[in-house]
Amino acid sequence: MPRVGAKARIAHFGGGFQDALIVAVRDGGRRVLARDEAGEVLEFALSPATARFMATGPAHGPRLELLGDS
Repeated sequence: MPRVGAKARIAHFGGGFQDALIVAVRDGGRRVLARDEAGEVLEFALSPATARFMATGPAHGPRLELLGDS
């Protein structure tokens, strides 16, 4: 379950990764806002088809991977 302040990783289409931080959780945990390394805030929505957080907007956008607490 996503929570504010949790660490995450943005996986870009094509293989690149960025560290991220969850800054907001909405819609009962089905939408999250994450700030990337550059300070940009991206919105991700939970896909019912894949159970993955996918960027809202263009197709083949990045996905968000929630990282476990360390």
